[in-house]
Amino acid sequence: MAADNSTGTGDESAIHRVTGYRFVDGTLAEVITPSQASAESLYTFVPASFSGTLYIVGNARLLTGLDALTPESSTLDDFLSIEGSIGELTGEGLLMTGKSDLQSTATSVVVPMTRSVARVDIESFEKGVEVQKVVVHNLADKGYTMPRGTVETSASASTFDFTKEYADAPLANGSETLLYIPEQANPAIRVEVTIRFGEGQHLLKANLPSVIRRNEIYTLAIQGKGAEAQLVIEADGWGTGTSTESNPSIQGLVDVENSLFSDGVRVNETRDTVFVPYHGSDFMLALLAEANATVTVDGSVEGVEVNRNLGKGRSTLQKIAELSVRSSLRMPGRDTERIHLDIQDPSSTNLGRVVLVIEANPIQIEGAIHFDKEATCDFKEYVEGELGIIRLPANKVLRVEFDTDESAWMQATETESITRTGLSGKSYRIVGGWKPNDPRADGRPQEGRIVISNEDGTHKETYTVRRINWGLPVVKIGETWWCKYNLRGNVKSFEDQITIPNDPAPHHDLLSYLTTVSEDELLNLLGDQYQGGNKQGLPLRHDGTAFYHEGVAASAQNFGTLPPAEMAPPGYQIPGYDDYLAFSKNGNFNLGGVGSRSYQNSKGQIIQITIVERDVNFLGHNYGVISFYDFEIDGAHYVLNGLGHQWNTVHGNIARMNLLLATYGNSSQTWVMEGYESQVKPNENWIKYTANNSTKTRLIRCIKTPVEYTYD
Repeated sequence: MAADNSTGTGDESAIHRVTGYRFVDGTLAEVITPSQASAESLYTFVPASFSGTLYIVGNARLLTGLDALTPESSTLDDFLSIEGSIGELTGEGLLMTGKSDLQSTATSVVVPMTRSVARVDIESFEKGVEVQKVVVHNLADKGYTMPRGTVETSASASTFDFTKEYADAPLANGSETLLYIPEQANPAIRVEVTIRFGEGQHLLKANLPSVIRRNEIYTLAIQGKGAEAQLVIEADGWGTGTSTESNPSIQGLVDVENSLFSDGVRVNETRDTVFVPYHGSDFMLALLAEANATVTVDGSVEGVEVNRNLGKGRSTLQKIAELSVRSSLRMPGRDTERIHLDIQDPSSTNLGRVVLVIEANPIQIEGAIHFDKEATCDFKEYVEGELGIIRLPANKVLRVEFDTDESAWMQATETESITRTGLSGKSYRIVGGWKPNDPRADGRPQEGRIVISNEDGTHKETYTVRRINWGLPVVKIGETWWCKYNLRGNVKSFEDQITIPNDPAPHHDLLSYLTTVSEDELLNLLGDQYQGGNKQGLPLRHDGTAFYHEGVAASAQNFGTLPPAEMAPPGYQIPGYDDYLAFSKNGNFNLGGVGSRSYQNSKGQIIQITIVERDVNFLGHNYGVISFYDFEIDGAHYVLNGLGHQWNTVHGNIARMNLLLATYGNSSQTWVMEGYESQVKPNENWIKYTANNSTKTRLIRCIKTPVEYTYD
């Protein structure tokens, strides 16, 4: 007879020396040393008798306990109780074992060998994600050498923690083996992985399965990025099956003839693995095994239902169960998962296993798009720009579609494929667009569908993308879309702003409206004051003696150095130097006094400026004179106005004619409308770029962040 490992590869499958132990009626009958290997991994044993049970142990030179076994004296229980440390189980290659029940009529038997340990790997293929540290807690440091009826932790085992730090070379876009561990029943094994994405560090946690089986690989898979990153534990057979050689086992097979498979379901040649397609299935699976065996479903996968029905007997092998398997469409990003169908005898000893491989969706998505189990990506806020890149397998195509009453707010454009993904098909950029002054940008949900199918239209998959449609009233000056009104309330909240449906002067002369509207409404339209870093507006108040802006702090961050989108609603930003320069000839320019006149800006464009004053009462008290500036360029009107600014925390310290405009790009300077009452200092209203400290409050007049896709 022979021990064979011909299908194994590399050091993990190498056999350096083997020894046979034949037991008869529970007692060791003989210890057998094989003849010299006739092939690289084939060892020949010649037992004194083809009776009893032969156990073969390979790569066990470091294992203590085997040398104490004595024929006619040692028992099978003694043999099965031999323990090995991790060093003993891996020191001379991976310790392997095999078993065969001998029959006197047999002339030869091939015994496949199985590794005595499990392997733990880590993988991270998410772009930009680096693994910095891995800790595995509460591992058993010993294990039983031979398989037992059920998986048990070695009686004398202690626990230890495994730690690996990637100090100088973080693991990125790759995988590696961490360690080998003994078979054990241990619900306390915890895994902690520290990753870095961008500037953020994240600690991911997960538990290994409570039963760690020999000859399996447990992969710590990093999935997702940033706050959405997660640690997923994947268990898989080592190599091509649960042993180093994947021979068909009569102790658990798929009954192909009596199974009813739906489209795309496949069974491997050895009939111990069923591949379930990602696009969904509904089939009946029949299993064969020895008489009186039962099947236990081990594991679960979201979206997959496995239900058992008792089967009917057949000759020799018996149909022990019929299982109905239903699976729904698996979302992109879900990796391959497995459900084990364990075949057991009446004493609950595992005889074999059939594996349901729930295949991964081959569609790959990079970016902000993530689909839930309902095939929906709901952003729950306004988003635009590149939402994601979707890469398809060969012969697949993608399109976007919308209901008849919905605008085509989302666009899909084919882009160059990246071969490193392993997919040979097309790639598409999904881009969210913007519609200027969209009357339906009122906070309603806006949906579109990404439809993926074969080139002939079959196997259609439909995914829904949803956002909240918001927008602010804008006017186009040159190539820049300027908001018509100052911000108020929370800068990130569209609900706090004057939105397009609520624009009181959408088609009217805004200057005329502002100079004639009620003072209460005017105060509402002039917006709040802001300090850098505080997203909440500072509303105008009166304490009975003086006006002040509620919430002004003694110090604040600098608008010039904050990211331009930090203090604006999604899709909008703080203007920079060049944006405001479009309304001036230089950085210190006198616009003149009340009335209308023309001048050239820095680009030589003709601007018609109209300046109007209004003496106003706010909150039951006289606020004084404020100015309105109407810039007309090529027929478009941009009206600038505000409550001035407060220069420190003292009530009453408000310069009502001096508008400090929140400006991005310089740590000390900002654009200012420096105005004077015509009765006090006529013909002096300046637009300046000058130094101002960050304590002084600013008004925020946003511009639209540039977009690549504008829809009608």
